[in-house]
Amino acid sequence: MKIVCSDCRYVGEAVEMKKGSRKKEIALWCCLFLPGLFYTLWRQSTDGKYLACPQCTGTRFRTLKRREWKEFERKGSLPT
Repeated sequence: MKIVCSDCRYVGEAVEMKKGSRKKEIALWCCLFLPGLFYTLWRQSTDGKYLACPQCTGTRFRTLKRREWKEFERKGSLPT
């Protein structure tokens, strides 16, 4: 999905991020098996994921229409 970030003015593709913390996941696996398993399954599910800006990991962005994207391509202001 093509986006324009409101925070950092990034123009390009959105990335899929995972909710939660990798450190917390490892700690739960080391200490307790069952909570670690549930936490990992939640992070891997669709509820544990969201789209974000790859530069600032912000979620305040606007999706671009095809016409707007083509205009950015013509101007040469897309990230490489």
